[in-house]
Amino acid sequence: MKRILFFFLGLIAWLSLLCSIAVACVTNQALMTQGFLQFSQTAHLNVPASRYGEYAGAICGYLDGKTTVTQIKDAETGELVNAFSDKENAHLADVRGIVSGLKMFRYVGGGAVIAALALLYFLRKQERPRMLSDAVRGFALSALFLLFAASALAMWGIVNFDGLFITFHKIAFTNDLWLLNPNTDVLMALMPLPFFTWYVGEMVKSLLPVLIMMALVIVAWGRMGKSSKF
Repeated sequence: MKRILFFFLGLIAWLSLLCSIAVACVTNQALMTQGFLQFSQTAHLNVPASRYGEYAGAICGYLDGKTTVTQIKDAETGELVNAFSDKENAHLADVRGIVSGLKMFRYVGGGAVIAALALLYFLRKQERPRMLSDAVRGFALSALFLLFAASALAMWGIVNFDGLFITFHKIAFTNDLWLLNPNTDVLMALMPLPFFTWYVGEMVKSLLPVLIMMALVIVAWGRMGKSSKF
């Protein structure tokens, strides 16, 4: 029973770290601007590349909860105007909901794991060596589980990124507001499919420290000579 508990504690802990990094990437204005400059095609919508930073700032600030609307300054009057249409804003509201969920999970999940481990540590003084062994085992197995799942998704993305992209959106959203037109919708023109492919790659780079931590825990478990049977 304890081994199962530590497996799920490890799973929650790793997911909390992954959520934290995902939020940091999604709300990174500099990273988003870099992607816009490489992949966006907005000339037909009268949005010059020189304004990509403004759009990235509006999107990131909104997703991060720092603003309540996505607005930029009008090029002529200098007044704040809506950066996107009502449909685009409705979709961004859905995305913001997901980001808020990730932010909440990283705090609630991470806090719950720390509290549970601390409680077990102080209440089970006589079992601390065994508890440490079980904890390493549980965290290692949960890391292996996530690495296997990530590898499967990576293979899917390499073979058919379009299919993975569409499936993710169908699961993540309960409406079709994400079906935007790059010919008429600025948001889609800013974020064509190659932009998302690149962005995922950048997120993977940001995840490397966590992947290294997972590998170290797995190696530590192996060196402890414990059984790998769950």
